[in-house]
Amino acid sequence: MSKAWWKSAGIWILSAFLLLSQIPEAAYGQTGNETAGEKTTQISGEYVLTAEHGLSALKTGKGIKRITLAGSELALLETEQDISYDELQHILDEELGDYELQPNYVYTSAVAKDPFYPVQWGLDNHDGGADISFDRALEFIEKNRPRMERTVVAVIDTGFDYTHEDLEANVWINTDEIAGNGRDDDGNGYVDDVNGYDFTVDRPLSESPYAEEYQHGTHCAGTIGAVFENGIGITGVGACSESTVLMNLRVLSGKDGTGSTFDLIRAILYARDNGADICNLSMGSYEDDAALREVVENSDMLFVCAAGNDGFNLTHLPIYPGCYDLDNVICVGNMRPAGSLHRLSNYSSRYVDIAAPGTDVFSTIPSDRYDSMTGTSMAAPFVSGAAALLHSYYRQISAADLKALLLEKADVRSALSGKVAGKKSLNVYKALSAYPADAFVPDETAPVIEAVVSPVSGSYKQRLTITATDNSGKKPSVRYVRGDRDKAFFRRGNGYKVTLNEKNTGTKVMGVPSVYTVYAVDSAGNDTLYQVNCTADATNSIKLNYTNRSLRKGYYFKLRATLSKTGTYGRKVTYTSSNKKIATVTAGGKVWGKKKGTVTITVKTDNLLTAKCKVRVK
Repeated sequence: MSKAWWKSAGIWILSAFLLLSQIPEAAYGQTGNETAGEKTTQISGEYVLTAEHGLSALKTGKGIKRITLAGSELALLETEQDISYDELQHILDEELGDYELQPNYVYTSAVAKDPFYPVQWGLDNHDGGADISFDRALEFIEKNRPRMERTVVAVIDTGFDYTHEDLEANVWINTDEIAGNGRDDDGNGYVDDVNGYDFTVDRPLSESPYAEEYQHGTHCAGTIGAVFENGIGITGVGACSESTVLMNLRVLSGKDGTGSTFDLIRAILYARDNGADICNLSMGSYEDDAALREVVENSDMLFVCAAGNDGFNLTHLPIYPGCYDLDNVICVGNMRPAGSLHRLSNYSSRYVDIAAPGTDVFSTIPSDRYDSMTGTSMAAPFVSGAAALLHSYYRQISAADLKALLLEKADVRSALSGKVAGKKSLNVYKALSAYPADAFVPDETAPVIEAVVSPVSGSYKQRLTITATDNSGKKPSVRYVRGDRDKAFFRRGNGYKVTLNEKNTGTKVMGVPSVYTVYAVDSAGNDTLYQVNCTADATNSIKLNYTNRSLRKGYYFKLRATLSKTGTYGRKVTYTSSNKKIATVTAGGKVWGKKKGTVTITVKTDNLLTAKCKVRVK
């Protein structure tokens, strides 16, 4: 059976929360009276498809108008207007094995002693209010700059002005690509991507005609990595180490800054494949995008996400990706100069991990200009810049350790009580000076798996009990599957998840005699396998006399299932048709043609073995 990721008919809005300081405060984000439901939408007739066995053989037709591949396991399907989601599933059932399908959701943007350093209150609050202790961090960096290593921060946003006087020297360059020759020189699937890529139009980033649309992304980029002590403009948080570079990836476009799941996933994969360490996502949605979560969860990068600007309590209405309960995701609220949360910042003592300066933040905007903006979009880049400094200083630190360190060494402010988990606000100096540079030795020890098989009382089935532990003390991620599988199979995200309890133990019931492979992976990516043998007294194979058959309307043929000779249980079979309007099947296996079309007949045993026959009715 296919696994359709159809969480909701509603849609996502990525609020990038972009607002100019001169705009009235009421316009600094969506108002608290708006609801998530009023914002949601999806791109009509478009679906994101993933499949573990590759999609290159999938063809247009049967209601599929266009297929856009992004690698072998990700595709965007554009369908005919009159085809329903269920009909599309039936088509894919016939063409593919296991796959995952979901709507293509819509995302919408929201809003060192350089000359403007004195107005950057988030770095050094001269009025005695809250800041991130940047001056003390700067002194620390000055002593340790020679040992700082390169860190790449992917600014996944509206795109930014990479020719800006205060950004250009710190822009990531794809040195394996030759600009303007119309070729994919480095073979990464993107042509002329010297300065990053514009996923909204599938072409290299350009200075025009999008200069003003780059405003939100340019502002975020400046806070993270504006050039340090160049005598121009502002100081970027991460740039004082002179080791932070900014990767420019555009997924939001147009006046309102809209984008899609498909483009966002492609940008994250591009960032991963081209060496990014941190992703700044000044965006969010009140609906859980399953495909996006899967990509984030399986990434080694740190994702710094905005909490949103609706004044909502995220405990009751989570925003994503910020509220994903993952070791590599950190959710950031908008802190005012006084140290309290801005009234329009979303909040939660459970989900908002940390607060950072986000009110009247002065930074770069296109065409060598500067301006102030307010929102959690402005707060997230402070954390991304701080994370970049930590990543440059602490050798080979993992994304999980980056997050833990930022939170462990944060300031605690009573004004954030009930608004931010642990009342925490960003303090980059405490995190930088907490440990020696080599304190975070890479974890190279794989989890340990113990698994046993035991009888299930009153049943022929057997219980698989799995215990998985890791030297980090954290629960590893565990999956299992029937059959002899290698690590590569599971690294693609395959297998059935096993939930571990407080004792790091999980159970599954097995009804098919076979070898079962158990897989565990820790937050550092170390993984291991373990195999057990299920000896349940049941059939272990099913074969059909036909796997493909043509049939004339009004006629029938007999579909017969042959089971393994061994096994007492699971021998009863049931027959089902994927579309009874095209063909029906009786309890005994007679397949009757009803009207022209193609259907799949599925035969299933009591112990859930399945076999399929593709039937074309003429």
